[in-house]
Amino acid sequence: MTLVLAAIALWMAAWWLNMRIAGSSLASSYAGRVAVPLVFGVSVLATWELVVRGLDVPQVILPAPTVIAETFAAETGTLWTDFRQTALKGAISGYVIGCLAAFAAALAIDRSTFLRRGLLPVGSFVAALPIVGTAPILVNWFGFDWQSKAAVVVV
Repeated sequence: MTLVLAAIALWMAAWWLNMRIAGSSLASSYAGRVAVPLVFGVSVLATWELVVRGLDVPQVILPAPTVIAETFAAETGTLWTDFRQTALKGAISGYVIGCLAAFAAALAIDRSTFLRRGLLPVGSFVAALPIVGTAPILVNWFGFDWQSKAAVVVV
């Protein structure tokens, strides 16, 4: 219970400090604009840590920020692999392919009346489809590797 009371006291002190900074002449300076969110962020993390430890909240429900930081530091290799697979291979490649395909399609549709009448309704139809419905179909077509994620981004 002592940690919970310390968390309440810390929160009140941080609130007071933020009010003082925001109400002073320091608020319009760069240091004041940085100090208010910095004090707020540190106070949120510290209060979270104290409350979770003080109330013995199970880690499955709400882990402490230090536990999250330790796990993040221990799993950087796995996180980098997942980031590379998701963001670099799937998202960026899909974005580039989608932009190039959209640019080429827009040029072709603009130059041809036949394509405008034929592809514009199809494009409107595809744009109206929810991604939640099309993503499983694309994953089924392209498999579970990065190509299916890129196809979802292209659409």
